[in-house]
Amino acid sequence: MAKETKKKPQVEAPIVDNANEKKNNVSTIVDSGKRSGLTQGEKALYLTALQRRKEELKGEKSATSASVIAGLDLIQDSTILDIALGEIACGTSAIGIVIRGNEENYETFKMLAKALHVTLPSFKQLPAPTKEQLKQAGITSIEPGSSKFLLLESNQVDSEAKKEKKKEKALQEQAKDKDYLTDHTKISSEDQLKEALGFQLVNPAIANPVDRVITTAQFYRSYLESRAENAPDPKAELDKIHGYTLSDLLQDVSTMVPPTFVSSGFGKILGTSATNAKSIIPAFGLFKRACTNRKTNTCKFEDDEIAALVRVLIVWRCTSEIAEISKSIAEINKNIAALNKNAKANTKAIETEKNKIEAKTAAISKIQDTISLAVDPGFELADSFLAAYNNEDNPMHEQALLVYKSIVETYYKDVDIPELEFDSFLLSVQQRVGIILNLFNSAVGQRDDYSIENLIACGNEPGQEKKETKAEEEVKNA
Repeated sequence: MAKETKKKPQVEAPIVDNANEKKNNVSTIVDSGKRSGLTQGEKALYLTALQRRKEELKGEKSATSASVIAGLDLIQDSTILDIALGEIACGTSAIGIVIRGNEENYETFKMLAKALHVTLPSFKQLPAPTKEQLKQAGITSIEPGSSKFLLLESNQVDSEAKKEKKKEKALQEQAKDKDYLTDHTKISSEDQLKEALGFQLVNPAIANPVDRVITTAQFYRSYLESRAENAPDPKAELDKIHGYTLSDLLQDVSTMVPPTFVSSGFGKILGTSATNAKSIIPAFGLFKRACTNRKTNTCKFEDDEIAALVRVLIVWRCTSEIAEISKSIAEINKNIAALNKNAKANTKAIETEKNKIEAKTAAISKIQDTISLAVDPGFELADSFLAAYNNEDNPMHEQALLVYKSIVETYYKDVDIPELEFDSFLLSVQQRVGIILNLFNSAVGQRDDYSIENLIACGNEPGQEKKETKAEEEVKNA
């Protein structure tokens, strides 16, 4: 006897009367919810109704309304997460596919879900995006199981980056006929050295940008060592070269090589992350994660080495940008000088050129602010972190959230945060903020109250012992 096949119940779209939208939205959603869950459109209506109710409660300003608003915030956040998860699981938009097709992206999303007490399925359980979906989303390639960023179509890359990528490609082509680009013993002039160092920074044989930075510094060290035998005192010269840190070597490289690497790709991402967060910490976290083995949770370098390398890259990018803008200002001044020969007739044009200079000068000031994030940034962010994180009205609140996200992704990725005493955990995050800032401040300006000893052991920090610390004791005794 044939097995009877059950028909899947159809879900009808909700009927929304625009004339009575405020009255009918919630009831329509509740009725539809009785059927088989909300559609994406119904969830959008749900969020609108929640937001309206929150605004009404804010006007009441009572302890009860504040408590209800906190509950509505959680429901709202969970609903947004649910909508996003639906898009990631079966949507065809670029954002859904980028997260679904890349384990590192998905793990970040999964970590955010944990903060709302939502446990998401493992990356392997997600349906892999099809070739057609990749094409529709503008994604040219994706490496299964890779933690690298997806490569997007060129029309999603800004024109400046396109030019830089063309330069990189041209440099890569040259390597086929120039052995000195990959063999330091074949370098016979300073121009060849500069060309070789530039090539090493974009070497197509090395996929990881951090590895290219390190390889370039090591290539330069090898070059210096091979020339040491011609020095008056070869042994002393070798000892001097061996004493150079990777950041020392990279600093020298930055004075010889055009800023191709730092003006696009990974170098640009570092600079942008620092500028957007008004803090060096997200850039530090990006670099550290890029050179950390995800399986063993071991990093190739100590945090102070990472800080030194990040500082060089940020300053390199910023100073090169300032130099370019300064050249542009000089050209504008030439134009103004020419226009001033007939100032009366060129009043409007002169004013326009002066406005350009004003805008470019402001841009230089902003870039200098970014440099200050990497060179003696001070401790305002660390000292104000708890107050900024916990208060939405605090002017540093958004900055604190970005820094918190970076710290968690870098040091506590495998920690089940909801199971911890959150206030204690925030103290540990605050300590991390101060510890990292110590690495970017001068030795004279460093602070002892931000120390590894004050961290609360709660996760995946290599070599950290599970013991009660000063911060933990303070919380208990509070």
